[in-house]
Amino acid sequence: MKQYKEIRKFEPAPFASFALIKPGYIRGDNDEYGHLLFDLADKKDNLSTMDIIEIAKDIMEHSNISSDYRVEDAAFEVARIADVFFEEV
Repeated sequence: MKQYKEIRKFEPAPFASFALIKPGYIRGDNDEYGHLLFDLADKKDNLSTMDIIEIAKDIMEHSNISSDYRVEDAAFEVARIADVFFEEV
């Protein structure tokens, strides 16, 4: 039986316009925003669950998001916009 793996990635341009980031990432400067877009999101060959949690935490730390909005909620939204590929191993 063939084996497959799932790969999750982000492209910087669509990720930058993500609804949680574009209007709300106001507590971060250009360096912090660049870190989010390029270091945390774009430079990963395959986003793990912990990568997505780290991205969600960064967004929440630098945004004006309601205090009842949880990291899990942000992580769900981040994971939804990831590009998902399947490869035969």
